[in-house]
Amino acid sequence: MDQDKRGDFAFEDLTLGTRFRNRYVIGEDVYQRFLNLFGDASPLHVDDQVAVSCGFSGKLMHGAILNGFISNFVGMNFPGKRTLELGVEIHFVKPTYVGDVLELEATVKERLESRRVVVLQFRFQRETTMVANGRVTVMICNI
Repeated sequence: MDQDKRGDFAFEDLTLGTRFRNRYVIGEDVYQRFLNLFGDASPLHVDDQVAVSCGFSGKLMHGAILNGFISNFVGMNFPGKRTLELGVEIHFVKPTYVGDVLELEATVKERLESRRVVVLQFRFQRETTMVANGRVTVMICNI
């Protein structure tokens, strides 16, 4: 897909199989802002020792951070400014950590022309490892 159209795809541009990707970084700043805004200080998310004792490499990032990246992706990148998010289904396959660099890729899997609705199948990858996947349903407004 033409990366130059970032943020401004019309319904007609979104044919089955259309694909787009964007890179996201779970920086310390993102993590701290999430904690400050939502206050989810569960020990698995804030204490390395607790997370390690449960078999992880360190404190886990909140899944809602990935959900926020999805919102940014569909609202600002693909499809972009014409988009209203109707629903998200996300599966967390592997943990994510501060410092992770993720690639989010989405592909048009379904189109409902009468309602201008598109279903995107997406996946987050850290290098070659898939960390999350799912579907997001969006309506494309005619603006």
